[in-house]
Amino acid sequence: MMERVKASTGPGGRGQEASVDYRFVRLLSVILFPAVAAFAQPQINASGVVNSASYRTPGLPASGIAQGSIFTIFGTGLGGSSWVGASAFPLPITLGGTSASVTTGTTQTSVIILGANAYQINAILPSTTPVGAGTITVTYNGQTSPAQPIQVVASTFAMYTYNQSGAGQAVATDTNYQLNTIIHTVHPGDYISLWGTGLGAIDSSDAQPPAGGDLPGSVTVYIGNATVSAPYYHGRAPGYAGLDQVVFQVPDGIEGCYVPVGVDTGAGVGNVATIAVSSSGETCSDSVLGQDLINKLASGQKVDFAYVRLEGDFTAGFIQYGSDVALATFSEIDPGNAGTAEYGVSSGYCYAVDCSQGCLATNGAAYNNVLSDSSPAQLDAGAVSFVAGPEAVTGGATIPLYQSGGFYEDVLSGTTGTRVLWSDLPYQVTGAGGTNVGSFSVTDNTSNATLKFSNVSAAMVVPRSSGLQLQWTGGDATLQNGQVTIGAYSGSSDYKQFQVLQCTAPLSAQGFTIPSWILSTLPASGLFGGQSAEPIGFIWIGQYDTPTIFNATGLDRGIITDILYHEIEVNFQ
Repeated sequence: MMERVKASTGPGGRGQEASVDYRFVRLLSVILFPAVAAFAQPQINASGVVNSASYRTPGLPASGIAQGSIFTIFGTGLGGSSWVGASAFPLPITLGGTSASVTTGTTQTSVIILGANAYQINAILPSTTPVGAGTITVTYNGQTSPAQPIQVVASTFAMYTYNQSGAGQAVATDTNYQLNTIIHTVHPGDYISLWGTGLGAIDSSDAQPPAGGDLPGSVTVYIGNATVSAPYYHGRAPGYAGLDQVVFQVPDGIEGCYVPVGVDTGAGVGNVATIAVSSSGETCSDSVLGQDLINKLASGQKVDFAYVRLEGDFTAGFIQYGSDVALATFSEIDPGNAGTAEYGVSSGYCYAVDCSQGCLATNGAAYNNVLSDSSPAQLDAGAVSFVAGPEAVTGGATIPLYQSGGFYEDVLSGTTGTRVLWSDLPYQVTGAGGTNVGSFSVTDNTSNATLKFSNVSAAMVVPRSSGLQLQWTGGDATLQNGQVTIGAYSGSSDYKQFQVLQCTAPLSAQGFTIPSWILSTLPASGLFGGQSAEPIGFIWIGQYDTPTIFNATGLDRGIITDILYHEIEVNFQ
């Protein structure tokens, strides 16, 4: 990519050329032009045609491919063994022997290839492609793949995110093109630019550098619990084919390291990401990292952090079972990847993630966990094990946690009627030590789980088009800084679409409303096979315990906590 970008920056900067933070340019380059290795025969994966920013699973709300947008095709044999990227305008329809075409109705359209290798193609869907259900094929070196479905829509905007997953910290910049992170916040009243794709068609060739200017149609930005109905700018980033910007002013009253944001062009919210907002200064203050480690990051130093969690639930409804899981992440965060330090959602807000392709490293339960911690998890801590307390059901059995990089997880129980995690008992997590982290042993004494919903019943129908008002009883004001965690998920009958959400709210309020814009991202709840009345929808509530701090060689800090929550089956429709 070029070292300069022409883009809208806010008042006084609209459509003017501005120098760009090189980290931002490199980040977009990585997102749009990855590199992996080889295969041969062209095959497009099932559900493998997605928006390049959100990777949103086909079938979920707002999951179509917009005219003029950048999209991604996943499969095998799509191109050569190494990544080939387009380097000049006009952008090609064939690159390195790879081409692709979309058929909607009787019209066949050649897509514009930005880059390709064996497993992945990044492309632009021409603005002239007719809207509607269609098919797509890929041709590589004269061999054409079987067709896969594609849904072409007029617009559906999705933000690029720092970790390239479609969730977490948004790729967002201030008016000086500095990346927004927990160590470079924006403030209420500031203008911020979201970078993504899918605002819709332009009236010129998508193979040429686009001009600036607002695109037709209305755009609504949701940020926290506020709505911005007329953003300052919504159009192409001038000079960058397919790449869009939405520029808006941060409303008053918004604050937190992890403030959710979403954009609706009329087709629904394309994905939910977060931005970091503070009332003043350069850093935010509500991350589990702690202010001292955030300050260390802001000073230019790296931070090595371990986050260990024991999570358990008891489900009431058609079936009753326990589902307990132990998790740990060992992460190194530096100023350059501060956007990957993603730990939950700030108080008063809700956040949502597409988990259709799997959000966990193993077959774990407790969907709450992936939204609580999606940090880099790249540090090797060696073998890590969970040891149940002597009074617990397992009688002190040692359970190894499965390792994937610096992410560790194991399901502790899952059989109907069995549990491992109980209130007010000691549980130990031990680490043998590895390449990056030394040995450790820490004990967590679980909290007393008294928090329950008071207005939710089994199989209750929950409309996704309106806010869900929740009420609760119980809880402990000394836990989680007087906050509660609410989670939910909904899945389709064919188990191909799953969306998970998480909210944080003050315990003392004894109630909270999940906004309709968050609920609208969920798929309608299907029914579990063979049980016609049992919805694939759940909602839960609990509190994280006060963390216990532990130390190990190679860590600035480690913490362990637990959450025991009450879960009820519901029917999102």
